[in-house]
Amino acid sequence: MSKRSQTTGLPKSKQKPVAAANAKAKKEAREHKSRAEREAQIQRWVVIGTIVTVAVVAVILVAAVVIELIVTPNQVVATVNDDTITVAQFQQRVRLERALLNQQINGYLALLTAQGLDPNQFAGQEPLRTWLARVQIPDQLGNAVINDMVDDLLIRQEAAARGISVTEADIQAQINDFFGFDPETAGQPPTATPSPTVTPTPFVSPTPSPVPTSTPTPIPAAAESTDEPDTEAAAAAEPTTTPTPFPTVTPTATRTADEERAEFERRRDDFFAYLRNAARISNDDINTYFETRALRAALRDAVAEIEGDQALYVNARHILLETEADALDVLDALQQGDLFAELARSVSVDTGSGAQGGELGWSPVAGYVQPFAQAVTDASIGEIIGPVQSEFGWHIIQVRARELRPVSAAEADRLKEQEFTVWLEERRSAEGVAIEISTIWADNVPNDPVFIANF
Repeated sequence: MSKRSQTTGLPKSKQKPVAAANAKAKKEAREHKSRAEREAQIQRWVVIGTIVTVAVVAVILVAAVVIELIVTPNQVVATVNDDTITVAQFQQRVRLERALLNQQINGYLALLTAQGLDPNQFAGQEPLRTWLARVQIPDQLGNAVINDMVDDLLIRQEAAARGISVTEADIQAQINDFFGFDPETAGQPPTATPSPTVTPTPFVSPTPSPVPTSTPTPIPAAAESTDEPDTEAAAAAEPTTTPTPFPTVTPTATRTADEERAEFERRRDDFFAYLRNAARISNDDINTYFETRALRAALRDAVAEIEGDQALYVNARHILLETEADALDVLDALQQGDLFAELARSVSVDTGSGAQGGELGWSPVAGYVQPFAQAVTDASIGEIIGPVQSEFGWHIIQVRARELRPVSAAEADRLKEQEFTVWLEERRSAEGVAIEISTIWADNVPNDPVFIANF
């Protein structure tokens, strides 16, 4: 008889299915949690990526602002010995000069129009041609400004070395002069001003000096001169050129001194307000501009050899050669009897005077470069001297006559300015003067304030 299986009589356990369900639930929970964690992780990375992107953009923007407002403005565009000119200083000066040019051009055009002249006919003539080029072509104005600023530093350094300074009265005198106001003559009847003409400055090079003269050379009076007749060339004619038309100002009715001063102060205040707004400069910047002008005038008077109401004029001729050896050959040929004029026409590299037999005519000594000026001042009349070296080459010179001539105060000032310009040019290349101009100025020339014709 078979044996029965032993049993407890209790229902069979369902433990395994429950455990399986629990395990499955736990697995699903883990999977759900894992997916949530992944999504949370992705969200965290998105947030982090956004923050990083924003931070990078912010850094770039901050860097751009720092470069624009701090780095670039403090870059050096020029060095004069131990002094520097920064981009910020350069840009400020360009804006000032543009503002001044804008007013100068509009004033000139208005004056032409008031005289019934068509301004368009003068656009290709000086000075309007240069003025318009400078406001329309940034590099032209920028180049002029950077060189003016270099000159200003040279002037300040030389003035400091000589112990030259200026006072508030000197600065005010420059402001008065800028606006054409003379406290000494205020209230007096006005006089008509003759139209200025432009004549070329006598030069000792194939290229004329950039400084124009405005007064015809007077007829020579009796003075020390050579007795040698000029059989080689006709007498040198005084330099002439077609005058640049410039309308005169019609005199207005006489005003009292107080009225003239009030008008001057109104124009000054209006103009300074325009400069502050258009060029974005302060009153201190405007004052510095006129202080620089005053310092230049003071140094000019110290440098210039012209004193009082007389100036030294000389009638000379020269032959300009490229090398000292060439100059010595010419000097030897002259000593052998060759004619000065013929040699000048055939070998002088100053083709302008060479075509005239080397004749320079009567000219103020102050207009020549220093080595040439010194030579014609010291030379005996009629003596052939040289070689004399200048920045243009080697000169063989003969002084025909020399004399002191009376000059007006205005002419004396013009000759002083002419002499000072020559001195300043020579100073830039003098021994011990170190000037470096970076090309970065060309990338930082402001275009404002924009010129708008309002005549």
